[in-house]
Amino acid sequence: MLVCANFARAKIDESSFDAARVIQRDVAITGRGAARTYAAVRLREDLNISIIVIEPKNRLGGHVDTYAVLETNTTLEYGVQSYMQYGPTVGFFERFGVEIGPFTLRRLATINVDVEMGITLDYTPPAANDATEALNKWLQFVEKYDNLVEPDFWNFPSRDKIPMEFLIPFKKIVREQKIESAVPRIVTISGIGVGDLQILSTSQAVQAFGLAVTKGVLEGTFIQPKVSNSLLYQRAYELLKNDVRLGSTIQETERGSTGVRMTLIKAKRVLWIPYPSQDNLKAFEQDDKELQMFERWNTSVQYLPRKVEPSNHLAVRDHPYYLTLGTTGPSGLGLFRVMLGANYSVTYEEAKSVVTSSVQKLVEAGILNYTGHCEVDIKALSAHHGVLWPRESAALKQGFVQKLYSLQGHRNTWWTGRSWCEEYSSNVWTFTDTVLERLLKSLA
Repeated sequence: MLVCANFARAKIDESSFDAARVIQRDVAITGRGAARTYAAVRLREDLNISIIVIEPKNRLGGHVDTYAVLETNTTLEYGVQSYMQYGPTVGFFERFGVEIGPFTLRRLATINVDVEMGITLDYTPPAANDATEALNKWLQFVEKYDNLVEPDFWNFPSRDKIPMEFLIPFKKIVREQKIESAVPRIVTISGIGVGDLQILSTSQAVQAFGLAVTKGVLEGTFIQPKVSNSLLYQRAYELLKNDVRLGSTIQETERGSTGVRMTLIKAKRVLWIPYPSQDNLKAFEQDDKELQMFERWNTSVQYLPRKVEPSNHLAVRDHPYYLTLGTTGPSGLGLFRVMLGANYSVTYEEAKSVVTSSVQKLVEAGILNYTGHCEVDIKALSAHHGVLWPRESAALKQGFVQKLYSLQGHRNTWWTGRSWCEEYSSNVWTFTDTVLERLLKSLA
């Protein structure tokens, strides 16, 4: 093992630690998410690289969240719902003996209501055939740029060679391609465009809803584990647990030319998984190059802005937040899966307040078969927040992608996760393989 020494700004006094408690590894993997577990398995089991996983939660799984319905011996997924048959996905499930099957979407009668008033809207969503036809046109469009964005942006063109279509507003492409009927499905699945689709660039839309996911939607090839999404991570933990530190966070780091040193951990490289917010990185001793990049980041009831009436599909995101409620079963328990997305920061308490007041508006409007004040009981809650790439096309022209990817390997740190590629687990795993290939070469 490499002993990391001769740091220009030594802050960690190694002599203050019992030598028996100092962990030395080739790679320290920090953070949450699908990429972290996948990378740990690949590095340790396939590539013979020693690892240590630093996990803030008391479990592996990142955005996979499973709620056990105690009354019925069933489980409900309120995080990741399904997976694409893309890259190493199917093989990764098979590796852990997790049986998979087709993803089945619960069929619900949708009620469209005003996001502010809670009253019903006279909005007609696109017909299924129209949506499919529009998605096929979108497929032809994204197919042209697949090599630029999937599964990674290593080969993204320089500023003077970026396709002009990437730099214009998504709304303009929608109108030019006549694919308005695809918009509700695109934004619902990807979660993009909250607040106003007008400022969303086409490059962001392609990144969020590229070739793989479009094909998966059209061909109906999404999959899901037959037991629960958490089973994969439970079995992965059993394999990795000697090299996993649950409930742990980084308090202090040193990164130098010869390696990385964290409190009690010495590693040759760091593989960073969480989204790179200033809060997440506060113990990570950023240099000027990193600071310059990361400072910028920043029944079914569907709540919609009134502007969608009667069928203005491009207005479905013209509100600072979106909210959907969908019954999950089992029958008689009154359980709903709630999705709240916003273009501003929301605390857990604020999210609960939005959900509670929105449900009460449905009661007052007579949409729910209930009288009086409705008590909302939050059974489980999980935040799936992150950072978005700049939405302005000017950022691409200024070389944002190249500057971002130039951080790969900088100060012995490698980066993966949904902040660096398309955010679906299947894409993240595929992208992670490209990062591990480069990380491995740096260790040689």
